[in-house]
Amino acid sequence: MDWNYVKSFLAIAETGSLDSASQKLRISTTTVFRHIHALEKETGSRLFDRVRGQYQLTDAGVEMMSPARQIMNSFDTIDAKVSGRDQSPSGLVRITAPTSFSYFLLPDYFARFHIEYPDIQLELMTSNQEFNMTQRYADIAIRVAQNPPEHLVGHEVRTLSWGIYGTESDAATDDLSTLFSSTFIGACGTLHSHPVFKWLETRCSETKQHQCDDLVAMAHLARAGNGLACLPTDLAIPGLKLLAPLNDIASNKLWVLTHPDLRHIERIKQSMRWISKSLRSDPRLSQAV
Repeated sequence: MDWNYVKSFLAIAETGSLDSASQKLRISTTTVFRHIHALEKETGSRLFDRVRGQYQLTDAGVEMMSPARQIMNSFDTIDAKVSGRDQSPSGLVRITAPTSFSYFLLPDYFARFHIEYPDIQLELMTSNQEFNMTQRYADIAIRVAQNPPEHLVGHEVRTLSWGIYGTESDAATDDLSTLFSSTFIGACGTLHSHPVFKWLETRCSETKQHQCDDLVAMAHLARAGNGLACLPTDLAIPGLKLLAPLNDIASNKLWVLTHPDLRHIERIKQSMRWISKSLRSDPRLSQAV
């Protein structure tokens, strides 16, 4: 069985489309389609159904996922050990990060990083999905979590506090009860179950004008004057003003992580150090009323 067939299979399983898989693998859609056709012929099973333009795994495809990932990890381990012998800071480093960091912080970091390490190419994947690391589609993960996954290594670079944010014309105050009489943007969807928004619900359940299931979108709604918002410091976008810190709300922890097999590779090591230092010293992630 050709290893490239397995890579194409995993790429389609992850992305759900031929176009996205081809972009991920940097090959043509025709090649990806040919790989899947050949793999289905070799296995004697249909691996995907096409439903409303998306590729979905069949039962046979689901059964193939586990051995395919094992094969992929084996090849990645071999590659990592070989790459680890090259101690020059050069080559591709794949980074996965949440949307807030990808949109508002990392572009500046990448520009400065390239000046110091012109031979390292950074690839950014905007996602919180764990498979980016477990399937080794990323080398470095920037993650907000109380505790990192056990299979990754790295360090906590700082904490991210929560606060109540509004427009530049809103008045800051130490009296939270005054703010709770204002209109807030509430949470819906999966965001509604977050402890911060459950806490907010008990204090101003009758003063919500709009609701949102995404923190980035909530920050933009608040900046446009749709109401106040409870946000962590990484969402304090330009045009928002901190009205009051939420000192009683547990801070988020920010981690920079990698897979144990990759931590001694020079390009990974230098990239992790740079990103960690930049995040740790970035004044935009600190609160000040």
